[in-house]
Amino acid sequence: MSDLIKSVKLGFTTLDFYKNYVISEVNEEAVFSHSQFMEVVNRCREFYVEKKFVYISKRINNYSVDPTVYLKLEEIRKNLIGIAIVSNKVSSINMAGFEKTFSKVDFKIFLELDEAAEWAENLFPH
Repeated sequence: MSDLIKSVKLGFTTLDFYKNYVISEVNEEAVFSHSQFMEVVNRCREFYVEKKFVYISKRINNYSVDPTVYLKLEEIRKNLIGIAIVSNKVSSINMAGFEKTFSKVDFKIFLELDEAAEWAENLFPH
């Protein structure tokens, strides 16, 4: 993994910003709905401005995702080039598989954070 540049704590998640990707760790029992999605979108826009990036969701806590948020990806489609879900929980992996059907960007599921970060870095020319 590359070096952490900035960390931002929101009421429902922590966002760790790296050069080419952001790692989100949503709080236990949170509901990730449209308003939370827009808050994350705005923070990513502020950090990456016109630069492309990958969103990595580190799912160690139990929380809900409204899958219709993926329909709003057009709002950052020109910058967001991939989504990675990282979890070793069967329920989270199954939910991510369902969420993947809504995504219009590269979407991968990983068991290890390092694998997701490596995949994200490989989406950028070296």
